[in-house]
Amino acid sequence: MVIKTYMIGVLFMLILFLIAINNVFLTAIKQNKLKKGFAISYMILSIFSGISISSFLIWKFFIS
Repeated sequence: MVIKTYMIGVLFMLILFLIAINNVFLTAIKQNKLKKGFAISYMILSIFSGISISSFLIWKFFIS
């Protein structure tokens, strides 16, 4: 039971981290301190990696 709680906590922290990073990049784009192409590609990559990691954790949660 402790491991399942740990996985849920990690998933929650990962989602919060991705939201915070994407907000930082959006602010940087609005202030023209970052190239749009780099920021958008990083944001898309972080969203897809977050989805894959969270789906893996959810799958492992239900299997165990």
